[in-house]
Amino acid sequence: MNSAKKTFLAVNFGCRVNSAETNQWSQILINQNYLPTTFNPDLIIINTCSITKKGDLESLGKVRSLQQEYPQAKIFVTGCANLEKIKNIPNVFIYQNNQKEELLKDLNSSYTPQIKDKFSHTNRFLLKIQSGCTQFCSYCIVPFRRTKLWSLEIEKAVETVQKAIQDGYQESIITGVNIDQYEYDFSDLIKNILEQTDIKLISFGSIPLNCIDDKFIELLKKYPNRISNFLHIPIQSGSNKILKLMNRPYTKKDIIKKIYDLRSMTKDLKLGTDIIVGFPTETEKDFQETLKLCQKIGFSKIHTFKYSSRPNTKAKIIHDTNPKISKEILKSRSQQIRDLV
Repeated sequence: MNSAKKTFLAVNFGCRVNSAETNQWSQILINQNYLPTTFNPDLIIINTCSITKKGDLESLGKVRSLQQEYPQAKIFVTGCANLEKIKNIPNVFIYQNNQKEELLKDLNSSYTPQIKDKFSHTNRFLLKIQSGCTQFCSYCIVPFRRTKLWSLEIEKAVETVQKAIQDGYQESIITGVNIDQYEYDFSDLIKNILEQTDIKLISFGSIPLNCIDDKFIELLKKYPNRISNFLHIPIQSGSNKILKLMNRPYTKKDIIKKIYDLRSMTKDLKLGTDIIVGFPTETEKDFQETLKLCQKIGFSKIHTFKYSSRPNTKAKIIHDTNPKISKEILKSRSQQIRDLV
């Protein structure tokens, strides 16, 4: 009798939310007696990304290449890419994000090191506390692809971290699509995890500016060794004109005040950010405001993105109805930001 177990391959693109969800999906398969593999899988799961046009193309290209390499495998595809483009490929089964959320909800964001992801071998656990976004930043396609808001209750989050500790994890990386829309109070969540578990370190994939309130800063001060001294705070631009066009929920003044509050209360704090250069109608003056703000803050890490036009977004309308910023200027602005770090 052939007692060989079936195998699966998990492929992830994009953010740490996607990584956490891929881990949960992998755990479901392991619970059904599948084994993870990198060779000749019976089943493949692919979590796609569409934050940029390049991400969309790479994600869908991977679906096509794996289908050709493993024509007998069943391929389950989800995530934010335009999945309509692959719906007619043989053996490809599409799960929209809302379907995926329904599949994963009973796990309460839990999984075990058996999934063998790139974080588990360093004892880091991805705790997904939130999904969905209705902010509709004008450049972002995510609210069109992740329409359903979901938040992990604080009590369940604590239980999940406790189980992760039992499984050998020592760090919990908090992640969400838009943590600013976490419904149970973000600072209270962090407080309860710190007080009710023995997790050695809490860190963050990224943390929205508006999540940094007085309670959060007090926690940083009270638990300097258990909350990471690196915070990645995406600001996207330092120009109030561009921030307004982006529909970001803060101004340059807000950014400066929050960073001042953080640094006045905590020692040895390191900061990272995301910057988009070449947003439609961005002038040299707008860019210089961003450059000078980044210089003033002194970020130790900056993810720099050239503006990528995404379908159905308000920024695409601005992009299509205004003079284009040249590739040379985009390259120069991107390099100037990168040179800061």
